[in-house]
Amino acid sequence: MLFGHPLWGDEFTEDRGTIRIIFPGGGVFILSTFIAINRLTTQNKKRWLWILLSGLGILIPILQATRQFIIGIVLLYTIHLLKSQKLYLRILTVVSVVFFIFFFYYSDLDLIIGIRDALANNFKEGEEYIRVKAGIYFLTEFSHNNLSTIVGNGVPYYGFSSYGRFEQRLADNHGYYLSDVGIIAVYVMFGIIAILGYLLIWIKSFTISLPPKFLYLKYYLWFLLLTSLTWYSVYHYSFLISTVLALYIYQQLFQQQRGTPSKTSHNAFN
Repeated sequence: MLFGHPLWGDEFTEDRGTIRIIFPGGGVFILSTFIAINRLTTQNKKRWLWILLSGLGILIPILQATRQFIIGIVLLYTIHLLKSQKLYLRILTVVSVVFFIFFFYYSDLDLIIGIRDALANNFKEGEEYIRVKAGIYFLTEFSHNNLSTIVGNGVPYYGFSSYGRFEQRLADNHGYYLSDVGIIAVYVMFGIIAILGYLLIWIKSFTISLPPKFLYLKYYLWFLLLTSLTWYSVYHYSFLISTVLALYIYQQLFQQQRGTPSKTSHNAFN
């Protein structure tokens, strides 16, 4: 708890069968876990370290009981381990994923039950699910003119400026949080131009190839895509530094592939 904060308020309370501690710098942790799983399958040195970090990449999201966090990490780990790996590693991956699914659905641990119940409740709510209602509101009613649609409304000073107090009232009275709607919040604050920018980034993450030892850059960008509708990973300051770093390395590698001169040496990324 010394290194994190509660979901809301000043006290750590039990939610979904666990005390959910949200630590700062989450983007650095995500990027580090993808580096670890990438290094685990592309080099033989320090394998114990990569196994440890890769394991923490699964364990910590489960202990935080954050569903999109868990789904994103497990899915991308699975994609990586099934892609161009030896047969025994593919078999081990499939067995591990099957075991994880059975454990998730049949475990009687309070933490797992809490996550499972939250998923079931959200599915039952359908269009009444609070994140769906918030997303529709921010998309259709929040911006009142064309200029705000193009360049956004700016970042609210939550609880202090008139704009920030309005956002706080939406949260307190209706349960509408910008942090719950991800890329829609980017649209609200920075407009359609920012959305086009993210679309270009994600398209290029699929179309521009990378050397095998740098695939963690793709996985990080894909993680942002997977969580972009329900989490603040696409704009929050805890993720921005790792996002900029990932894009910078990606750009440098792309320039080197094209033979474009770069001031940054390729050895800087090894």
